[in-house]
Amino acid sequence: MMKIRTKRILLSFLSLLLLLMPIAVKAESTDDMYYVKDEANLMSEEEQKELETKLSTISDYWGEDVVVLTVNSLEGKTAEAYADDYYDMNGYGVSGRNGGILLLVAMDDRKWHMSTGGECISIFTDAGLNYMQEQFKPSLSEGDYAEAFNTFADLCDDFMAQAEIGEPYDTGNLPKEPLSILWYIGAVAAAFLLAFIWGSIEKGKLTTVREKQTASDYAVAGSLNVYNSHDQMVRTYVTQRALPKENSSSSSGSSTHTSSSGSSHGGCGGSF
Repeated sequence: MMKIRTKRILLSFLSLLLLLMPIAVKAESTDDMYYVKDEANLMSEEEQKELETKLSTISDYWGEDVVVLTVNSLEGKTAEAYADDYYDMNGYGVSGRNGGILLLVAMDDRKWHMSTGGECISIFTDAGLNYMQEQFKPSLSEGDYAEAFNTFADLCDDFMAQAEIGEPYDTGNLPKEPLSILWYIGAVAAAFLLAFIWGSIEKGKLTTVREKQTASDYAVAGSLNVYNSHDQMVRTYVTQRALPKENSSSSSGSSTHTSSSGSSHGGCGGSF
């Protein structure tokens, strides 16, 4: 009797375990590649894993979702509408997050779009987003998709760090591009060339100059007359004027729109 009861308990446990297994597998597949959705298969499996790790690390550190989505078709939508709807329907920028940014790439239409939500609307200003696309779009056009997405990820990390100090990248406050070594070489060469030309011109002016024998030979007769003189200060005048201050409100900020679900989004997009 004891053996039968033990077998029944064991069978019940195994049955329960079998019932739970599909649920566990489903939950795992839902969370897999959460920040990378490469539905157009633009990257290798290794590239996807590396990008997923990078985006996950950035997202966890800053508390903002950073997502890359690739699709073949926009299914009749605009790139903006598709990116916004995907962002909203998949719950980005919520569940402990303050906001998020999603980069969409649609292959059939050769379109890209960045959609921002929550705090990321102010972190990624219009001028900032335009700067970002100038950095990653060349790689998109060349078909180097992994490079483009990693550039996007690195820029997101940089922009969030900048916003953390209270000065998001914006008009007049964008990342400084490092000068090329060729620029320095050209500047030095130009300086030497100008110095040579100027020296040659000045040297040419001295061809008619001849050395004098005595100091008096350099003086022109009657050109030097010294008299007793003095100056007396009577009064002084001080003129003051206010210097105009720079207008700190010159930044462009972020323009927003409303998605089909009623959420507010920022962003920008184009073709590649």
